[in-house]
Amino acid sequence: MLRSLALAGAFAALALPAAAHHSFAVYDMSQNIEFDGVVEIVKLRNPHMALTLVATKSDGTRETINFVEGAPANMIVRMGLNPADIASGKPIKAIGAPRRDDPNAYFLKAIILPDGRRFSVIN
Repeated sequence: MLRSLALAGAFAALALPAAAHHSFAVYDMSQNIEFDGVVEIVKLRNPHMALTLVATKSDGTRETINFVEGAPANMIVRMGLNPADIASGKPIKAIGAPRRDDPNAYFLKAIILPDGRRFSVIN
């Protein structure tokens, strides 16, 4: 009995990481919304990076755009993006897909640096 419980616990622990991963279904990936702004916060981590961008609207007001999810950090670096290029205070263009349940949260599909280099995860 004790052995069966231990075995069941081991399987449950292995299943948790798989259950935690999700699909892109929560995002409207058909949209490519572009934002020009300055990086406020960047979290280069796995399994997904996150980024907060501050953009200035045409009326002069500022808005914060939350890219709550993006490519894994190691994938972005392997593509050639230097983390210093997206450090806090750096200007970038970011392209995102909005969450279906929260239009103020986005999946980060691409980063375009001022020199024109583009780092796309999903077109």
